[in-house]
Amino acid sequence: MKILLYGIPAAVTERAAVRYGFRPAASLDDEGGEAGILLPVGPVRTPAELLSLYNTMLAREAEIDAVVVCGAENCDACNTVRYCSPPGKFYTLSGDAGDEMLEYELGRIVETCLGLVCAHEGVRPVGAGECAEPAHSAASNL
Repeated sequence: MKILLYGIPAAVTERAAVRYGFRPAASLDDEGGEAGILLPVGPVRTPAELLSLYNTMLAREAEIDAVVVCGAENCDACNTVRYCSPPGKFYTLSGDAGDEMLEYELGRIVETCLGLVCAHEGVRPVGAGECAEPAHSAASNL
């Protein structure tokens, strides 16, 4: 599993890696072995860096399980990162959230990618891509 992180503070990345048994990685070429990898992407400051990131993400699209951007509201590179992210695998986190909230939100994304919970908070998966109804749901068979 490979999750790219853009704009996530290093301390949050490190805690998430330890919590989920991932390793921080330096590039998409890192296979991660048994553990998944969290790939912090540094700030993109020049058009050449942005083009390089774009080309790398497009070339390795099938290997990327999620792209998480923190502070998209203030990120000039966000549109490019979003454009070259695999469909349905792009997530944004508020840049105004504190480290504790960022860690919680990143954790929910990682847990969803690992299949520990569905995209609906607190709902456990029951089968391939299907979620169980929440306990408080008034769903019927109609």
